[in-house]
Amino acid sequence: MLNSRDLADRKVVTAIREYHALRRRRYTITKVEKPIQRGWRRLYVLSERAASRRDRPILEVILAVIGTVKIHHSRDFRHRRGRRRKLVEIEQPLRPIPIHEWQRKNYPDEWYAYFRYELILERNRHWQPYWLFIDPSLYELRVERNWLWYFREVNPAIESRLSELGRWLDAHDGWHRYGWLKGRPQRYRWKDEDTEKQRRLKREHQREIARAYQSFPEVDLTASDRCGQISLWENAGPGQTWCWSKGENKRLGGRSRQCPPTGITIAYSKVNLGNK
Repeated sequence: MLNSRDLADRKVVTAIREYHALRRRRYTITKVEKPIQRGWRRLYVLSERAASRRDRPILEVILAVIGTVKIHHSRDFRHRRGRRRKLVEIEQPLRPIPIHEWQRKNYPDEWYAYFRYELILERNRHWQPYWLFIDPSLYELRVERNWLWYFREVNPAIESRLSELGRWLDAHDGWHRYGWLKGRPQRYRWKDEDTEKQRRLKREHQREIARAYQSFPEVDLTASDRCGQISLWENAGPGQTWCWSKGENKRLGGRSRQCPPTGITIAYSKVNLGNK
């Protein structure tokens, strides 16, 4: 028999499946009659030296794997970088091939003559093995116009339903619950807002502070605020000072003599702090 938790999990799974299905039908692709230029496109092509080589077919196949494409609004492919906002050219190196990709796609053995094995430090500070192309000068960059032949139209009904499902999943913590049902690690649970336990502790601390203000000892309003002196020892009278030094207690009896440099002086005030 299904309990309430199982029924809630089924609702979460159904909502997420519908969400993913709607995202796949989110846009409608339409072809235009005349192409529209939008920015510039930079890509790698064979250089003149590579075009005259005997292994040109192999270099063309390799280029289809390691070639990269950049699209920019400016033809010079420069952007501002750093605090000085200086114009620098956008970097566009050849793509290194991860070793797992090489093994999975089973690239030809004759390609080993064009690559070298190297460890690259990634953003997560881990060294990963890659195959790097030995002679990048065989390829050169070419800039051409970026033509758009298709554009995407958004379906407003699907967008509305996606927004509704997203709000429901966020309100019921559906994404986190779905990850738990899929067996994903739940080690890190970062949230911007405070948890229920933190809010409960905060309310308890506020109540303790309020009780402390209510039960604060009464102070004689006639006592001077500027010259008030406090003593935590009992039987200390007005104008009397206690001096503590190396375990010795000496009563100074209202005299203005200072205590030794090694001592700590605490004087009396008319605040009733109780017996210590």
